[in-house]
Amino acid sequence: MVPVVIYHLGLDGYGIWAVVMAAAGYMRFGSAGLKSAFQKYVAEATGTGDFLTANQLLSTGSISMLAISLIGLIPLGLYSRSLARAGGVPPQFLGAAAGSITVLAIIMVLANFGSVFEASVSGAHRIDLTRKFTVLTTTAEAVVIISLLHFGYGLFAMAATMAVSELVYVACCFWAARRIIPEIRIGARYFTLGVFRELIRYAGSYQLVNVLEVLYGMILPVIVLRHFGASTAGVYAVATRLVIAALIGVDALILPLLSGGTVTFASGSIERMNRFLRKSFKIAMAASLLPLAFVATFGTLLVQVWTGQVGPEFRMAVWLTCFSALFASISRVQLVLYRASGNALHDNIRQAFRLGVLILLAELGSMIGFYGVLVGLVVAEFIGVVYMFFAMKSVLRFFAPKQLIPDTLRLATATGAMIAVGVAVAAVPIPWGTNGRVTGLIRLSEVVTACAIVAWPAVALTKSISREEQRLVLRIVTPLGAPEVLPTE
Repeated sequence: MVPVVIYHLGLDGYGIWAVVMAAAGYMRFGSAGLKSAFQKYVAEATGTGDFLTANQLLSTGSISMLAISLIGLIPLGLYSRSLARAGGVPPQFLGAAAGSITVLAIIMVLANFGSVFEASVSGAHRIDLTRKFTVLTTTAEAVVIISLLHFGYGLFAMAATMAVSELVYVACCFWAARRIIPEIRIGARYFTLGVFRELIRYAGSYQLVNVLEVLYGMILPVIVLRHFGASTAGVYAVATRLVIAALIGVDALILPLLSGGTVTFASGSIERMNRFLRKSFKIAMAASLLPLAFVATFGTLLVQVWTGQVGPEFRMAVWLTCFSALFASISRVQLVLYRASGNALHDNIRQAFRLGVLILLAELGSMIGFYGVLVGLVVAEFIGVVYMFFAMKSVLRFFAPKQLIPDTLRLATATGAMIAVGVAVAAVPIPWGTNGRVTGLIRLSEVVTACAIVAWPAVALTKSISREEQRLVLRIVTPLGAPEVLPTE
């Protein structure tokens, strides 16, 4: 969808759309945190059978979220034009941006309340269903938006489509929750003040983490827009979208880690918990290091083939964004594992620190420049990773971060080998031309093919994954062509 938006609205228009999406993230009030807590409560209820407590926690929490959303989003919708103007939106996009914020504010009131049904489905260990609903609604949303842009509609039509998609998604999760786990009921009769202490202790602190994360994600595009203009905001939005695509594997890992971590830590087995932590970090590094290294190395080629945009500003923007995203993805895994262990303090401190750095960068933006802001983000994310390792060590005495070094070095070596082969292939000249998106696509295809060919030998020779893990991967990829092997570790 991104190249189509840039084609119809320009890089400036896409930059404004990215700011609107950041505002939509704020309108969720960090509901991802509440959903994660709700998911944990439902997962525990499926193990203990205590659905009454779960119903009380979910009903009280979701009704409270509805009240907070009404109080917080109604003023946002009423003063959307003033907020858009204050955010630096150019006059030609002001009306459409303000209308988009208003319609999204209305819809997010219902979406925030409805997030409890998504959490119920995930907590019942049917994450696959929520992913299918996401695929269906996102695909339909993209098709409709592309069609609307073709017929001359703009930002407001895009926002309205996104709002309808949110409602359909909530309806699907409601239907699935009622069928899969009918013991979970949401209603006023389960609202009780007696569970507020637990909600504030765990769900509230989890919510605070995500509110700070939302503010972090919203402030940065606004900083870029205000200090460096809509065109640079578009450059940053494209770089960010590339990084988001590269981290699909990490996104898929987060929810299973929360459910699996809850069960593992509840077992009380130190050996099991230690193994789970090592395996979690290992797969997180594998899912983030290689794709981010690829995007950082061939980012300008990807942007050219994908959007048709060329320019030296993309190279450094993509490179620095990949660096900060690598540390951020590690922190996400740290946060989930820390939360799964039942703790709820240091992740909030880390988020507050990151937000404080961002506010400082907002003040210094004009002085240090666009790349200076991105370098500041890289440093902040790195410090956050180091801090969370110390935090995890302080509450999980058996955990030793140095145990993660060997696997990380092996994965880094394998990644370096794959990228080196890709760079070598990219250096070979193409005889029929060196310009244009078609030539870029051919070049990119050659690089991807070369990296894919050397991927398995690289991880095997560096012993990035054990023999048991190799056989397990082969079983997943070719279930009919490999012997059945159970992993031993």
